[in-house]
Parts: sequence; C-alpha cells; structure tokens
Amino acid sequence: MKFEHDGNFQGMGGTLAVLVPSSSGLVIAADMRQTPKGTFCDGINKILLPTRPARTAVVVTGLITLQDMPDLSGHDLCEHLAKMPAPIDFGRSTLSYLNAENTPVADFNGQRFADAIFADISPYLAAGKLSGFAGSRIAQIIIASYDPASHTSSVIAFGIDLTIEGGFLLQPTPVTAATTVKGTNLGPASERVILPFGEVSYLEQHVLFGHGRMYLTGAYFQILLKKTVGDVGSDLAAAAALDLIEAASKTAEIIPAPSGIGGGSSAVLLGEETVWLK
Repeated sequence: MKFEHDGNFQGMGGTLAVLVPSSSGLVIAADMRQTPKGTFCDGINKILLPTRPARTAVVVTGLITLQDMPDLSGHDLCEHLAKMPAPIDFGRSTLSYLNAENTPVADFNGQRFADAIFADISPYLAAGKLSGFAGSRIAQIIIASYDPASHTSSVIAFGIDLTIEGGFLLQPTPVTAATTVKGTNLGPASERVILPFGEVSYLEQHVLFGHGRMYLTGAYFQILLKKTVGDVGSDLAAAAALDLIEAASKTAEIIPAPSGIGGGSSAVLLGEETVWLK
C-alpha cells in the first residue's frame, strides 16, 4: 500500500499485528512504528483498548489516521503529529463506537458500525479531502475479544475502501477459512492458528520464507507443533507473536518494508482480565 498522495489529506500508517488464540486468552502483539511522509515515528502503541466491552481490543492497519501534513520532517514531524489529533482517526472512531454500544464481537452489528465510521469521515469525503485515495483500501480495522466462560476468542475485521467514484465502503474481510458474517470464533478445540494483519505479504515473503527466518527463535517453531488452540498456553502464544513481530522488525532493517515495521513491540493478553504483557 502506498502511504503518500498528492491530494489533500495524507496518511500516518504502517503496522504489523499478530493475533494468537490460546487456552487461556487471546494474545495480540504489534510493532510500534508509524510512517508519515516517509518518516519513522517509533514507540507508538497500536493496540487500543476500549473502556467497554471488557476483554476487547482494536488494531488498525494501513492508514490509521488521515490529516493535512505540516511542512516538517524527522523528529519535529513526529512530535507535531503526537500533539495534534487527526481529523480522521479510525482507532479513535472505533473505540468511541465500542464504548457507546458495549457490544461483544460475537454480537457485533456491522451496519451500525459502518454508519458510525461513515458519519466521521463523510464531511471530509464531501470536501474532496480524500480524493487522493480513490480506488484503494485505506485501512483495515480488527476488533478482537475473549469470552472466559467459553474460552473462545472472537475476531472480526473490516476493510475500509474508497471507490474510484469517491464512494465509501466498509465491509467484513475473511480472517480464516472459517470466517462467517459474525467474524471468526476460535475455541479450545479449534485448529491452532496464527493470525497476522497489515504487512502480511512482507511477513510471509521476507520472514517466514526469506532472510528473516534466521531471526525466528524457538517459540515460533514450537507453536507450529501444537494442533489445537487448547494445546497453546498463553506464554507460548505471546512468545510466538512477539517472535514474529521482532523478526520482521530486524528484517526490515535489511529489507525495507513497504510501510515501515519496527519501533519496538507491544503485546496484550485478553484473558480472565486484560493484561499488558509488554
């Protein structure tokens, strides 16, 4: 995905996120780099937690925010963007929706969510601020939750597209082959799975089957031996998820990623309680 345009708003984007369901919760890990105007802004947490519903998290990949970019570069640009809220911030919009609706992923209303996102961006669409993004997928919103009663992890993902004609589309995207309109639900008996989002092609080409494979440690290879979600402990899930993020970050120092991967890593466990692991 290209992250700069000659139109009005430009994007602050990036992100590699990895979700791993385990026997005692859902692990989410992400890198901490965003890339406006080709500048690396590091140390930015991308795993967002709403106040409610409980045990729920949000990650946005692609263009996380859209705004006018100042004539700054380097540290000055990163500092300015950190202080100035973007007019369009898909993470902020999603958290606002979740806090207001208090709806778990299993009962998520995609149409109401689409209406809420459209309400936030429609003034800028009407003003032509997003004309430079016509005909492209600008972002993907991943919402995940965990139900401790059934030991089930739920994931739903939405792609945000702008049509050539300037129209807006928000539509569910498949997470696994078992994805339904209600998203993807993974219980203890489900097949063990690792779910990457964002720079997935880069991860597959340059890490799993390329130069970066040398940076992977035992955690990733150990989890591949597990057959079901119930066989995967949360410690192993976290170690494997962070293993992939950190291997991709090291690889990106040698083979640049399209939108930048790096800047540190963070991880959270949605379990009986929500716990920051890193």
